[in-house]
Amino acid sequence: MFDDHDDEEVMGEPSFELRLRNGEPQVSGCYFMYPALHVADLEWDPEGGDRILVTADDGSRWFAEQVNRVGTTSVVLRPLEV
Repeated sequence: MFDDHDDEEVMGEPSFELRLRNGEPQVSGCYFMYPALHVADLEWDPEGGDRILVTADDGSRWFAEQVNRVGTTSVVLRPLEV
């Protein structure tokens, strides 16, 4: 059977995903991260027309590029390196 000593490797990178409708955040979620992250603030990057900058509720910063401002889209956010 399974016990606390059975560790399985999780494949893939942690991801933080966001769904937008007409450029406004609708739903966010993260996978393989605890505690779960949620969008606290979102802004369009003033230097890049299709790039969004996100601050998570834990203060971490994330971004996504090639984001549509019209319609519904889902994007995978990546950590923003300062």
